[in-house]
Amino acid sequence: MARGRKLKTLEDYIRSLKNKYGLGEGINYKPWLRVQDVPSKGVSSKIQGIKINRDHHTLSKQETEFFYLAEFSDVVIDIREQFPLLPLDLSVRISKTIGIDHPEVPSTNTKHLMTTDFLLTCSDGKKVWYVAVSVKSEEDLQDERVLEKLEIERLWWQLLGIKFVLFCSSSKTQVQSENIAWVTDPVRHKMERLNLITEDMKQQALKLVTSGNQLQEKICKDFVRELELSTVDPLLLLKVLIAEKRLTVDLSLPMVETGMISVIS
Repeated sequence: MARGRKLKTLEDYIRSLKNKYGLGEGINYKPWLRVQDVPSKGVSSKIQGIKINRDHHTLSKQETEFFYLAEFSDVVIDIREQFPLLPLDLSVRISKTIGIDHPEVPSTNTKHLMTTDFLLTCSDGKKVWYVAVSVKSEEDLQDERVLEKLEIERLWWQLLGIKFVLFCSSSKTQVQSENIAWVTDPVRHKMERLNLITEDMKQQALKLVTSGNQLQEKICKDFVRELELSTVDPLLLLKVLIAEKRLTVDLSLPMVETGMISVIS
């Protein structure tokens, strides 16, 4: 693992900006905070992107959950995690204006550069817009200091004319995220066997799947019987069809635990 960076002084901030942390977009974006830079709350992860070919750094289980949901959305075309609120003096002025103490680096007089968990670039094919997202647990929202910092963050984005939303995990979003992670894993890691799945094979497989609740095992057996698969894993083929959205399924049904899928179209 690459060595973590110190972010305690203004000089540390300047050095990080010179090295392009928190700058760029798409494959060229470097998150301001990486897994190795900060202690995480829970499980931190590096997730290989599908839409953007780079590692995405999430610092908690909830952030990981949100990442999968956001990336699977049709309108999201870029995800910039751990996005810095630059310039620093803007958040400082906001905090003074509303009478809230600005975060500081512990044991120093240095103002802490705040970040937003995710900045999404969205497009419907005609226009492009941005959405800033803060990921918080229900426990976080009981903390008055957390709420104060959220207000600074919200006003920062409001001044830029960008929508700011709060994401809280639920049992439904947890299942949806786990399903997305499961079906996209082969595509995400570019498994060698993917090149054995041809376009014709995908089209033929789609004709064998009907709408409604079905056992994955039955669908896989149909694939093997009707497509005469010899070198292709039928479950891998099923995952690819869902990951590529050729099959629309109900993501709120726990597919891994139940062994079932609910095909919508």
